Amino acid sequence: MRIFLIAAAMLTFPFVFDVVQESPVYAEIVQDGAIYRDKMLRFEVARVSQGDIVEIWEDFSEKIYRVDTGDAQGWINARHLKIPEDVSTDMSVASSNQLEAFANEKSFESKTKHLLMVDIARQKLYIFEGKIGAWVLVNSFDCSTGTNTSPTTRGSFSLKDRGEWFYSYRLESGAKYWIRFNGHYLFHSIPMDKHKNILKGEDVVGIRRSNGCVRLLIEDMRWIYENISDGAAVVIL
Repeated sequence: MRIFLIAAAMLTFPFVFDVVQESPVYAEIVQDGAIYRDKMLRFEVARVSQGDIVEIWEDFSEKIYRVDTGDAQGWINARHLKIPEDVSTDMSVASSNQLEAFANEKSFESKTKHLLMVDIARQKLYIFEGKIGAWVLVNSFDCSTGTNTSPTTRGSFSLKDRGEWFYSYRLESGAKYWIRFNGHYLFHSIPMDKHKNILKGEDVVGIRRSNGCVRLLIEDMRWIYENISDGAAVVIL
């Protein structure tokens, strides 16, 4: 019996916890500097030295970054950072059983009957239905998350509000069927110009491509817009 239990544990642990890996973005500090509490870089909270490694959580126009040193979090000027190139998409396939086991073992909760999980490594969005401990995979979509220089914020969030169209003059692009999950971070369709034409070369998903939002093909984003209600949990890995 003891041998059986050990063997079962060896099989179960990687099956459950290694299915979806987190995808943090780490940058090297290339010159000594300060981390600040605010985006205006006025109130210093910590110092960093050349050679230190920090995790990037968020960017603002790729000019300043919110980083985590392990001891402090705050904003830093981009000139202090060496950000690595984007990695290739993980093309391995996770089965429905594996993904359901992962979501249920992690005990993800939602205020609605839906859970959205973004697998940055595989550039996949998984849609689960059910409740804590009893999630069932009902759909999955290829998506495009942020590049390393403008990463998608990781963590646990929820769908907040939505609209059928937006246009950003700062980014010179818009999209259909947007749903907010964290501040200015959205789920939305592939990008378009102000006349609602798909931007040249931007009709792709499955690779890191966005400015931090999670992009999907128009028909896929429309399905989410019409079938998933505000309050649904969002987990970005």
